[in-house]
Amino acid sequence: VRCRAKAIEERLGSEHVEFLKASSRLANVLTARGDYAEAEPLQLEVLAKHETATLRELHNLTKMLLRAGNLAEAETLCRRGLTECERVLGEMHAETLESVSMLGLVLWQRGKLQEAEVHCRKGLEGRETLLGPMHLDTLGSVNNLAGLLYQQGNLEEAEVLQRRAVAACEAQLGANHPDTLLSVNNLAVLLQSQGKLQDAEGLKRRALEGRETQLGANHPDTLASVNNLAVLLKKQGKLQDAEGLYRRALAGSEAQLGAGHPHTLDSVWNLARLLEAKGDHLAEVEELYLRELKGLEELHGPDHQETQSSRRNLERFRGKHATG
Repeated sequence: VRCRAKAIEERLGSEHVEFLKASSRLANVLTARGDYAEAEPLQLEVLAKHETATLRELHNLTKMLLRAGNLAEAETLCRRGLTECERVLGEMHAETLESVSMLGLVLWQRGKLQEAEVHCRKGLEGRETLLGPMHLDTLGSVNNLAGLLYQQGNLEEAEVLQRRAVAACEAQLGANHPDTLLSVNNLAVLLQSQGKLQDAEGLKRRALEGRETQLGANHPDTLASVNNLAVLLKKQGKLQDAEGLYRRALAGSEAQLGAGHPHTLDSVWNLARLLEAKGDHLAEVEELYLRELKGLEELHGPDHQETQSSRRNLERFRGKHATG
């Protein structure tokens, strides 16, 4: 892809639409690899120079911003894309439903759960009607809605949807496809929340091993599986094993996503909670809690619910251990 983009640039120039399309394709490849720092400026340049930027390019940039943790920008761009899709293509076009589903994901990540559910359900219903129940885009919507319902505590409906996603992905894509492994991981998280720890551990190990093979040891999705397995091991009382995985997840997330990414801050929190539960490294625990608080202040602002919760937690820790 790099060679093609370079050849087009040399032949037609950096302003030509064909070069911008090639740059967009390169940004998509980089995003799939987890190289968000290089992908974002490429996609932004495409949108800035390409006056007739396609809706697909808007969608690609929104996905990249979402995965990179730039949630406010992702929401703004996604709403723009949805408005354009509805105006140009109508409500039941595949690109419109892509925008609907993506906006549901962005709103979910921003904590706007009720509005997110409306869009996730609308996206799923539309795709089932337009594309059929076994289409890969439909299965993506099944996964998304199941995850959102899990977060809202609607575990029964979430499990039905998640098992449907796993079975369909295995049939359509194979057992080790990244989308199948995502569904497997999500089902494991759901089963863990219901106390089915042994079943959950088997699924989480399957997801981790598959992602290491398919995506590499430091891909963001692999690191998410590392973190998820650590959560389960901690719950089972295997604290030493969990600590090693948490440290791996944090180091990998810092390297791949940056110190201020939401996933990195989650890893900071998880490691701090584990070390506090073990009762050792208390100075490191305080440093980690403080780091999480500063990261959330930069990400969400001082008055956001997550920031306030982090601040209260740091105060609790300091009060309990008479530090700082």
